[in-house]
Amino acid sequence: MPIIHNTFKKFQTLVREESGIHLSDAKKNLLTSRLAKRLRHYGIDSYDEYYRLVNEDSFELQMMIDIITTNETSFFREPHHFDYLKNSLLPEFKGSKYRVWSAAASIGAEAYTLAMILDEGLVPRNISWEVVGTDINTEVIEKAKQSLFPMEHATKIDKKYLKNYCLKGTNKYEGFFLIDDTLRRNCTFLHANLMYPPSSQIGQFDVIFLRNMLIYFDNENKKIIVENVIKALKKGGYLFIGHSETLNKITNQVRQIRPTVYIKD
Repeated sequence: MPIIHNTFKKFQTLVREESGIHLSDAKKNLLTSRLAKRLRHYGIDSYDEYYRLVNEDSFELQMMIDIITTNETSFFREPHHFDYLKNSLLPEFKGSKYRVWSAAASIGAEAYTLAMILDEGLVPRNISWEVVGTDINTEVIEKAKQSLFPMEHATKIDKKYLKNYCLKGTNKYEGFFLIDDTLRRNCTFLHANLMYPPSSQIGQFDVIFLRNMLIYFDNENKKIIVENVIKALKKGGYLFIGHSETLNKITNQVRQIRPTVYIKD
């Protein structure tokens, strides 16, 4: 079903206002293909009618955001970040509890990767740890809480971590693996829109991963998101971004110490 230009512009504005995400004109086909099933679900025959619906129904508005947000993820993605955390940051830590925020957690692969690194590096030193994962997409947050992944995700996980922290599924869970409770009990997943300041209840973090998300925003909203996220970063804490991203001209509250890694002075 085609979408007229003016209607697409209205969706562009709505998505930007609700999530901060900039849908370029090149994403018109992506938008229509992803929303088509919602039109069929309601028996709606125009995107104008669906636009009126999402403005009247907060549940459907969140459903739309869930559908159009990108959720590419994998375990140990951009592994040099985890190597730096494991080999440089954790050995220097002298406190009693280490907290890490996976700010764009998707289905939880990044958060559970962090959990493996923290548990291995800190528990033998009697240091506790916590990982908090957030995402604007409510559907992927529920998947993260389930901690059940298709076996193809295991190809990126080192055998020692698979042995220590993952349970191979059997019977109806054949072809899946489950994250062990050793990690799950120290991981919390929450719905959050980073266009708004984080709740004070989320606390302060030693490390924040904000990776491969900023590429979907214009500079104005990048600044808003980064400033909001940095509010939850401890002084002396570290911020990680994706390899194709930069904070140049976005914020001066953190200082780059190596490519894609920043510290809050």
